[in-house]
Amino acid sequence: MKPKYKLKSWVVISVYLIALGAVVVSLYLVGKVLKEAIPYDNLSYVYRGIIGEDYPVVNQVEPKIIKPFLTESVVIVKNYYDMNADAKIQENSLFLYANTYMQNTGILYANDAQFDVVCVMDGTVEDVAVDEVMGNIVTVKHKNNLTTTYQSLKEVHVLVGSVIKQGDIIGISGPNKIKTDSENMLLFEVCHNGVTINPEEFYQMDIKELS
Repeated sequence: MKPKYKLKSWVVISVYLIALGAVVVSLYLVGKVLKEAIPYDNLSYVYRGIIGEDYPVVNQVEPKIIKPFLTESVVIVKNYYDMNADAKIQENSLFLYANTYMQNTGILYANDAQFDVVCVMDGTVEDVAVDEVMGNIVTVKHKNNLTTTYQSLKEVHVLVGSVIKQGDIIGISGPNKIKTDSENMLLFEVCHNGVTINPEEFYQMDIKELS
């Protein structure tokens, strides 16, 4: 009968350690090869196929146009001249100055007390001028080829080139020489592509439809 040999414990441990080391080295080498074969790109490849190429488009909601004042007691004293309006409205849309009748290209507002004049939508101050008849005038340029003009201002609180937001104060209401029965007035005009728009219709417009 052949004698039975028993491995010593340190030999068994050594064999296990060698085998474990071989496995670790193999995993390292495999990982290195895979890393070189698949470039790291911020793990985007992990999400590829999970997230589709088509992303939902979020429509930007345009803020609603506001009126050029916040004081509720402000009233219209001269309408925008519309050749298709009835005779009474057309009559109230004419200015008499220096013995000459002129068609109103905006809306003339008035109030018993002084009121703040505010910007109706985001824009950039394009011009600040002083007129002998209409007083201080501020013109603001907006997107979509729109400009708004604020006339008959007693005070101006903006400078040319200023970027202003909707609701920012442009100036203070004041007098003019075309209608002298109030000291607190504002003549507001809107122009799109060089053509005036009735401000009362402008307040209801969707700016995205203008180009």
